[in-house]
Amino acid sequence: MDLLRLPGADRVLARHGEVLPQPDQLCGPFAAHVGLHAVLDAVPGTTDLAVAAGTRVWPADVATWRPAGAPLLRTGWDRLPEAPSVDDSGTDAAGVATAVRSLTDVDVVGVPATGLTVTGLAALLVSLLGGAPVGVLANVRTGALDPGAGFDVGHFVVLWGVSADGSLVGVGDTYAELGAAGQPPGCRVVGAESLLAGLAAPPGRGLLLLVDRRDRAALGDLLDGLGVATGEWAT
Repeated sequence: MDLLRLPGADRVLARHGEVLPQPDQLCGPFAAHVGLHAVLDAVPGTTDLAVAAGTRVWPADVATWRPAGAPLLRTGWDRLPEAPSVDDSGTDAAGVATAVRSLTDVDVVGVPATGLTVTGLAALLVSLLGGAPVGVLANVRTGALDPGAGFDVGHFVVLWGVSADGSLVGVGDTYAELGAAGQPPGCRVVGAESLLAGLAAPPGRGLLLLVDRRDRAALGDLLDGLGVATGEWAT
């Protein structure tokens, strides 16, 4: 089944293939940088977004935080503070949303979408097809999204397409090693149920929808109509 690309996804995918892979522990800022290409011409860099998001890095190399074969890349680490513990490393969703607002002069806002069901997730992505350009970030637990893949961390990815019935979703990962044959670099297609499993894994995660501030009200109406919650999550 062919996927329909979300509005702005052609620009997202073009940039995504250029900048793979992510710097280690910077999946949130990396995904935001890629996703912002749906709605902006001049996009802040990954490191700038990480600084604005309050990203902190754990100085040791934890190989299990990367899929097999992915390189260790510490680009931008010289501008970021060290995390006091492993659990405090990385970037949370609130930080990503703050970075997007502050570095785009509030021209772009990040709207969270949480508490989704399979039906609600499919309906939301299909509904976005007919709307304004949008960058869709998903914060997932990789082990729930891809059971048996041997890579199980909290992780940000971008979503770029959906089937007409909402059952299949295009995922742009931050590592080329997680891409599938026949798809753009670093991209694969997953079932909506698998994506929801990654979003719902404890403590619960969600989507962050990046839109032009002028489209915020229309997106809010869409989410309200679908019964989708818009509270931020913390991971």
